[in-house]
Amino acid sequence: MKHSFLFKRGRYYHLEYFDEIEGRKKRISTGESKKSEALQFVSEFQEAREKQQQFNYISLSDFIQRYKDYLSANFSKKYLATVSIHLRRFSENIGDKRLTDIRMNDVELFLTVIAGESKVKSKKYYVSLNSLFNKAVQWDYISLNPASKIIPPKIPKNNPLFIDEKELQQILSKEQNQDLKDIYLVLFHTGIRLGELINLKWNQVSFNEKIIRLTNSEDFTTKGKKERTIPINDNLVKVFTERYPKVIDINQLNYVFNKNGIKFSGDYISKEFKKIVKSCENINHDIHLHSLRHSFATYLVKKGVSLFIIKELLGHQDYKTTLIYSHLTTDNLREAVKVLEG
Repeated sequence: MKHSFLFKRGRYYHLEYFDEIEGRKKRISTGESKKSEALQFVSEFQEAREKQQQFNYISLSDFIQRYKDYLSANFSKKYLATVSIHLRRFSENIGDKRLTDIRMNDVELFLTVIAGESKVKSKKYYVSLNSLFNKAVQWDYISLNPASKIIPPKIPKNNPLFIDEKELQQILSKEQNQDLKDIYLVLFHTGIRLGELINLKWNQVSFNEKIIRLTNSEDFTTKGKKERTIPINDNLVKVFTERYPKVIDINQLNYVFNKNGIKFSGDYISKEFKKIVKSCENINHDIHLHSLRHSFATYLVKKGVSLFIIKELLGHQDYKTTLIYSHLTTDNLREAVKVLEG
């Protein structure tokens, strides 16, 4: 082992060596008080490091491919597609280096370029790269995440936009397409994601139990592969009952929302919703289709439903995501206290 020496401090021998991967000196205790046993430790330690360095010799492009294989098996296609864009651009920016040669400044300079386009975009790229390198550490390809000490850009947090029941009715009154009306109602009353809705099949809807089971299949996976059950109210039971086909082969796994057997396009639904919103008076034109999911959560918060329950209904993996609705609970408490002023 180059640039290394053995020394005794207190009871035990220690080894000082130069780590070529991290580019700095490091020290480690042998845990041995006898020099002969300490030398044996050094020999075994050196052999283990040589094997590790051989294993660690992997290019960025090769590791990205392995990482994408992992994502493909564990996350949704949409998430994989987004991360792939981030990783491809990073690789094109710094070149196909050996993974162990990537330094903090490589990542930081790249994120600075992205931040010049958008701070929000830069934050998303940071999350993707940080996850990539964290996995590289877990898989023993590198010992230190080069992005771990980078401070991501702070993004101002805006409260989520939502509509109330009255505004929903205004939107529905202007929508002429019954399929789209039903879709807006389901999104508003369940809080499910658009991708979950357009991939919803009749075998996931139980009229007797009044529930929707959002499950994973070969052609669709929920975000984070998290399956969940959503109760449906009488309004939606009526919607589903009227949509239920007279002849259905459950083995065909028919889509609930389809046109001639083909499921609806998410882009089409989003654009049509935006058109209707812009035609409505007294409705914020920044409202978009995802706002219906926020509306569902907001309504529950205002009715006093626990954020933990809302987290499960929305399918959030991290409770921090659900905390965007916490300001509403504060407002509710403030209103409750105002009762005492009278």
